[in-house]
Amino acid sequence: MKRKMAVDFGAVLVLIAGLAATAWSVPLTFEARAGLLRPNSGGARDAYGTGPVFGIDITIPVWKQLGLWAGADYYRKKGHLTYTLEDTTLRVVPLYAGLKLQSAASRLKPYAALGAGLFSYKETNVLGSASGSKIGVVAQAGVLAHIKGPLSVDAHARYTSVRVTAGEGTDAETVDLGGLQAGLGLAVSF
Repeated sequence: MKRKMAVDFGAVLVLIAGLAATAWSVPLTFEARAGLLRPNSGGARDAYGTGPVFGIDITIPVWKQLGLWAGADYYRKKGHLTYTLEDTTLRVVPLYAGLKLQSAASRLKPYAALGAGLFSYKETNVLGSASGSKIGVVAQAGVLAHIKGPLSVDAHARYTSVRVTAGEGTDAETVDLGGLQAGLGLAVSF
């Protein structure tokens, strides 16, 4: 039931986006991305280091060079606990939406995007596991370089921030599971 609702919602979204795309100068764009994430918090950086992140985006034209921007990322990294050096695994999956402002220039199209995301996370190690979801921010800037036809390459930098409190009482520690990303994407525009 949930899967059918998600498919129906996605089909309606693509249909509306396609109709809207014909009226505005910024096209409907789908993108697949890959990059590297450097965690914000020193503890997360020490335990996991820089790791690969993968994602998908959609930009739906709204008005002239302004578009609705939404997507999801997937980050999973194995590391070592800081003091005991035992294995630990962190997974962070943000679902985000916001606004994207993109130049209408022909070959190179610089852009900036800002949004909010629901960051789902899970950390697992010998001490146990911690998981949950928190709201955070997503900001991205980059340049879409037209290749041929509907294809473009996207070179971008992204900053994410989501603060999570681990532990309780006097042992509580706030950790930022976001970070600075740099990456490339392949975009298809309609």
